Amino acid sequence: MTAQFGEETPVVSVVIPTNNRKLWVTEALDSVFDQSYTNFEVIVVDDGSEDGTSEHLRERFGDRIRLLRTEGTNCPTARNQGASHARGKYLAFLDDDDRWYPEKLEKQVAFMAIAGPEVGMVGSACDHMDKDGKPFWKPSYPDNEMTYENACVKPKLPGASSGCLIRTDVFNELGGFDLELTRNQDRDLWIRLTRKYRVPMLQDVLSTVRIHGTQRRGVNTDTIEQCRLEINRRIPERSVRRKADGWTYFHLFNLNWKDKKGKALAYLIRSFIVCPAPLPIRENRVKMAIRRFLGRR
Repeated sequence: MTAQFGEETPVVSVVIPTNNRKLWVTEALDSVFDQSYTNFEVIVVDDGSEDGTSEHLRERFGDRIRLLRTEGTNCPTARNQGASHARGKYLAFLDDDDRWYPEKLEKQVAFMAIAGPEVGMVGSACDHMDKDGKPFWKPSYPDNEMTYENACVKPKLPGASSGCLIRTDVFNELGGFDLELTRNQDRDLWIRLTRKYRVPMLQDVLSTVRIHGTQRRGVNTDTIEQCRLEINRRIPERSVRRKADGWTYFHLFNLNWKDKKGKALAYLIRSFIVCPAPLPIRENRVKMAIRRFLGRR
């Protein structure tokens, strides 16, 4: 049975922030209630929706969810708000446009139950769907463990928050998501997390990430650059920080290449200026850039 408020203490607190996506968040919630593991509570944070999300969810799910309302803040604020009401030993965040496979919680709770205190979080692999829910791209698989340097430079964390299970006490110790960041708040948390704890990664595909063209609020490449460089600035190790900046500029080269080739080339040059040495990623930047020039993915 799913734990209800005032009943048994749940092992997992599922936190889902949402904004004007009542149909997609319904799919996300359906995937939660299809879990083979059932000792969880569900906290939905409706962050200023204007499409009747709260009313729809109350009618559809009733007291199976705890519905909170915030007035259009941002994703990290909504996540932290939900986490502040959590009663579970573990936190499982799910983006409102993503889904879980039925064994997601069962496999990750079982892993964490036998993990030592040095393990703060466990991740997993994911696959992808388009805006209509049809399969899209091939699955993404992580390394066996996310290290501190990988988290700083280019974290391989398929599904991002939707694919993880984190200890609630660790999340609270770290202070949750940074409220000042409108992008990359996941990466910022993973950097702080991997400085103190291990993050093993299951090779099972446990979540499906929706790939689509809409964003919650005002996201563009300038915002991405600002947030990524701010996170990099906080990295104390100079050599790691240079690698993080190198990858940030290369990432911006990729994002701008289709529509703003001049700006993209400036980012590419900047990437090699700040970090001419190879980056700790699977493929080098030169080969990746050549593929872009040749029109290949």
